[in-house]
Amino acid sequence: MKITFLGAGVFGEALAKIARYNGHEIKFYDPIKYPEIELSSAVSGADIIIYTAPSDKHAEILPFLAKDVPLVCASKGFLSKQPFSNFSNFSALGGAAFANQISEDAKISFTVSSELLEHIFSTETIRIEYAADTLGIMLCGALKNIYAIGAGMFGDKKESEQNSVDGKSNFDQSYLIPYFTSVANEMRDILKANGADEDTLKLSCGLPDLVLSSSPDSRNFRFGEAIKYERKKEDTTIEGLSVINDIKEYSDFVIPSSANILMDIIGKVKSYK
Repeated sequence: MKITFLGAGVFGEALAKIARYNGHEIKFYDPIKYPEIELSSAVSGADIIIYTAPSDKHAEILPFLAKDVPLVCASKGFLSKQPFSNFSNFSALGGAAFANQISEDAKISFTVSSELLEHIFSTETIRIEYAADTLGIMLCGALKNIYAIGAGMFGDKKESEQNSVDGKSNFDQSYLIPYFTSVANEMRDILKANGADEDTLKLSCGLPDLVLSSSPDSRNFRFGEAIKYERKKEDTTIEGLSVINDIKEYSDFVIPSSANILMDIIGKVKSYK
C-alpha cells in the first residue's frame, strides 16, 4: 500500500517506521524538513493519507487533497471533525504512546476508527483496538493535551520531583489521582455534549493517554509547571497551548457548564506571560 504522511515530525516518522516495517511504501510531505517535495507530488498515487502535521497547519493542506482518498487524522489537536467534513472516507488514530516508545518497540496500544489501520500499524508489540467513534478519538487526543497542562499546574513541586531507580527516571503520579478522577468525569461530559461516545475515554486514546502525558516527559506538563512557578516557556511546540489558542475556531465544539477544570486551565494559560 502507498501511504503519504502529512508531517515528518517525530510522531509522524515513528508511525511511518511501523508502516514501512509492515511492507508499505512511504512518502512524506513536510515543507520544512523536505522542502523539495511538493504536496501534489507527495500525495500522488497514495492509497491512504495520514495527517500527522500540527493541527494549526490544516488550512494550508486539507483544501488541496483529493476528497475521496482515505484520510486519517493522527494529530492530537482537533476539537471537532469540522476541518475534515468534505472527506468521504475519514478516520482517526489515537493512543497512549510517546514517539520514542514507538521507535524503541515498546508494547503500546493504538485506538483507531478504521479497520484498515490494523493492517498498517499492527505488529508484535503494537496492539490495535477498534472504535467507530472517530470524533471521540480526536477529542480525547486534543483534550488530554490541555488537561496535561493542568496536571503540571496543580501538582506540588516537591511531590512531582523524579527519583532514580536502577538508573531510570521514576515519576510518582499518585498525588495526581484525585485530579485524574475529576478530569475523567469532566471529559465524559465533554464527549457526551459533543455527540461522542463517553466510553471512548476508557480506551488507549483516553485516560491512558492523559496519564502518560501528565509527567515531566511531556511538554504540556512542563508548560503547566512553567505557569505555576512563573518560569519561561520552552521554545518548542506545546500541543495543548495550540489547541487553546485555536479553540475559538471550532464553532461546533461544546463546552458543558460542568467543565470547570478546563475553563480554569484555559484562563490561566491565556493570562500567562
